[in-house]
Amino acid sequence: MGLSDINKFCRNLLYRSRYGLTEDGCIRAILDACDFFGIPAPVMIKNMTEKPDGQTMFVNRDRESLYDDVLCYNLKELKSLGISDYTGFTLVFTHECAHRVFQNHWLPGPDFGQWEQELIADYFMGVRAGLQAMEITNVMNGLGNTHGSGTHPTGWLRKEYIQYGLFEGRAHLIKHRIGDVDEYLRLFLEYRQRHYQELRDAEMKIY
Repeated sequence: MGLSDINKFCRNLLYRSRYGLTEDGCIRAILDACDFFGIPAPVMIKNMTEKPDGQTMFVNRDRESLYDDVLCYNLKELKSLGISDYTGFTLVFTHECAHRVFQNHWLPGPDFGQWEQELIADYFMGVRAGLQAMEITNVMNGLGNTHGSGTHPTGWLRKEYIQYGLFEGRAHLIKHRIGDVDEYLRLFLEYRQRHYQELRDAEMKIY
C-alpha cells in the first residue's frame, strides 16, 4: 500500500467518524443518483467539505450538455441538516441530478421559475424515495426547517413537494411500474397548478 493509499484510507476513516460517510461512499451515492435518471456521471465531483464557504451544489457550465456538469458536496453543511448516511446523501444528490436533467428546461414562476426549479428537484427526491422504498424523513425534516430566499423556497413548501413526490413514487411502486421523467414532470406541473395560489402567495413574500 502506497502513501497515497494510506492517506486516503485515513481520510475515509476520519470522514466516517465525523460525518457518517467516506469519500468513496459519497462518490458511489452520487453515481447511484445519476443512474436513477439514466444520465452520465458528472465530469467532476468536488469535495468542498474543508473549503471555506464550500457548498453542496450543481455547477452548470453549458445548459445544452450533461457532459461538462460538476457536482460539489460539503459534508459539514449536510450534517447540519441532519444528513449523515448514504440514503440521505444520495437523495440530496437526486435533487442535484434533477437540476442537471432540467438545466435547459423552462419552468413557470418568478425569476425564470427559480423556486420551481428547486421544488421539482425536491419532488424528484420524493419520487425516488417512494420508488426505491428509501427512508427520507431526515432529509425532509432538514430541508423543511430552512428559510425561504430568492434562490430557494421556504422549508414548509419544500417538504410539501417532497411528500407529494413520495406519494407518487409509492403509488407507482405498488402498481409495479416506473414512470419516465416526462410523466413525473407532468404530475409535478399538475400539482403545482392545483396548489398555484399557495405557491404564489409564498413567492410574493420574497419576490
